[in-house]
Amino acid sequence: MLRVQSRLTSVADQSGAGKRILVIGYNTRHIICSAKRAGYYVESVSHYKDRDLIGCGDVTRFIRDEFPGIIGDSDYAGVKALVNGLDYDHAILAAGFETLELPRTAGNPPLLSNFINDKDRMRDKLQSLGYSVPEHYSLDDNLPFPVILKPKRGAGGFKNVLVKDEEHLLRSVELYNENGWGDDFLIEEYVRGVDASASVLSTGDEAVTLAINEQLIGLRNLGPMRRFSFCGSLTPLKTVYEQEIERISSSLAIDLGLIGTNGIDFIVGPNGPIVIEINPRFQGTLDTIEGSLGVNLVQAHIKSCEGELIPRARYRRFACRMICFAERDFQVTKACNRPQYMDIPQEGAYIERAKPIISAMAYGKSRDAAFNGASHYMDVAKRAYLS
Repeated sequence: MLRVQSRLTSVADQSGAGKRILVIGYNTRHIICSAKRAGYYVESVSHYKDRDLIGCGDVTRFIRDEFPGIIGDSDYAGVKALVNGLDYDHAILAAGFETLELPRTAGNPPLLSNFINDKDRMRDKLQSLGYSVPEHYSLDDNLPFPVILKPKRGAGGFKNVLVKDEEHLLRSVELYNENGWGDDFLIEEYVRGVDASASVLSTGDEAVTLAINEQLIGLRNLGPMRRFSFCGSLTPLKTVYEQEIERISSSLAIDLGLIGTNGIDFIVGPNGPIVIEINPRFQGTLDTIEGSLGVNLVQAHIKSCEGELIPRARYRRFACRMICFAERDFQVTKACNRPQYMDIPQEGAYIERAKPIISAMAYGKSRDAAFNGASHYMDVAKRAYLS
């Protein structure tokens, strides 16, 4: 059952052309703030009630769902009722709501997003187009352990399990059922290498790979999380396969007819990049892409949806964003006002163990400088605000 809370902010409309954007998703802070920097008037529907999200948006509405990440027909109906009658020029659908049917949506059509979000069907499609993808197996196969057990739909990696043997597989399947995740899972080849993603802008007929990012996955110093949980990004990822990743990403976007900004996840191994999955929406790497390239991704997205691609920008610096997860259940007692932080919880907010708390950004002339800077800010946050 969808529960809604609304709040108006005092941010003035600063859009020179009077353009209005509606943003809907579980996590929307990065999109809202980018849209405001581009000069749009922004209304939004989001799950998280972060201070900087509220500070950026012009009108902010909050949803509370019992199982974040699991979307049902009743949730879609509730959101549609919530935004019915709103005046906007473009709707941007973020994670969790990519298949919502709304007028004037800037991005992929719902049917395409729905197809792409089915990782099993998408993998078969990519293989038929000649792209390198991991193998998928059934429970009856002679499995080459270790393998990955993952949901057919969903993002963030927190439900992914590295399965070591037959007994572990049975326990993991039981755990899926106990957690109410259902039996709609797949078994995937475990590919070793560097976790990477590409951000692609596409008009449907033309595409440009804007950035290649290092995905920060399961870093234990950022709190308790599952092994494959997304906990940040670093842009750019420097690799000898950079040109190949750019070529694959742009080609794939055109082959699939993608519209706007889309993310393509890779594992970069010793034999080159392998396509893991596609995110038909804004990615969690938006902050590091904008910070590294000096572009506005929302503006670039809108332009590409209207048939215009921005020129490929050069990396200006390295940018790293890290996400901190709660070591235990706790209540936030101190406000965080430092500019290095984002996704900032409000005083009094109650955060459960293993849930995301706050993000930190850092920049540098090298990968290590940006990474170490973000790590330092995370340590400061833990001592000063999260104790």
